[in-house]
Amino acid sequence: MAGIKILKNKIPFIITLVCCVTVAALAASVRAGQSMKTAEASAQAREKQVVVLDAGHGGLDSGCVGVNGTYEKDVNLDIVKDLGAMLTFAGYEVVYTRTDDVSIHDDGVEGIRNQKISDMENRLNIVQKYPDCVFISVHQNRFTDPAYFGGQMFYTTNNSANFRLARIMQGLFSELQPGNDREVKLIDNGLYLFKNTEQPALLIECGFLSNPNDAANLSTPDYRRKVAFTIYTGLARFFGEEVKNKENTEIGETESFLYMQ
Repeated sequence: MAGIKILKNKIPFIITLVCCVTVAALAASVRAGQSMKTAEASAQAREKQVVVLDAGHGGLDSGCVGVNGTYEKDVNLDIVKDLGAMLTFAGYEVVYTRTDDVSIHDDGVEGIRNQKISDMENRLNIVQKYPDCVFISVHQNRFTDPAYFGGQMFYTTNNSANFRLARIMQGLFSELQPGNDREVKLIDNGLYLFKNTEQPALLIECGFLSNPNDAANLSTPDYRRKVAFTIYTGLARFFGEEVKNKENTEIGETESFLYMQ
């Protein structure tokens, strides 16, 4: 009976002790979780993906002119600005080759041809400052036959990821533009910016300004935003696949290592 009485007297103390241990464990767990989140946030900040956006042409170089008088350089810049805003909001680091209606050739360069060469060299210099970036150049197409329409992706074999990025983007443009059955196209070595770019890179021709319907659409801010969102979606999907492929590779390497042990 005395033993039972002593046990009864200790029960409140035992309960209190268990509660204290539980609370301490929960507090430690919360602190650990907060530390983990802080570490993850710090890692994400360090590993923020850089996207270099190039609005083709600019200044005296208007690019092609639409059947409705729309200048390619203006369409390109509007799409790039909208795309950049979306990417920035989503946490990407965005770098622009131009944000105004200008050529970015060096001061003092004279002659349209020399200015164009200087402009392209400076665009490439911007891309090369970011060895881990993805490079997107936005353009509009034109052809003698006005029946041709729709966006098309152009890529090089300089980076093994280029074809996959092009396929992702082409599929999304086909959804945006019903009837667009174009396929991705390999670029030859004639395009200076792309033949010298080792990072994942894509030339996006968003539509044909020689086609009345494409030209009308691309002349409206609403449709340009849709194009920008389409490109944004393609990049987000591409980066998601890159992370997944990296994780699968790391898991595979770990499994192989364990198997060898």
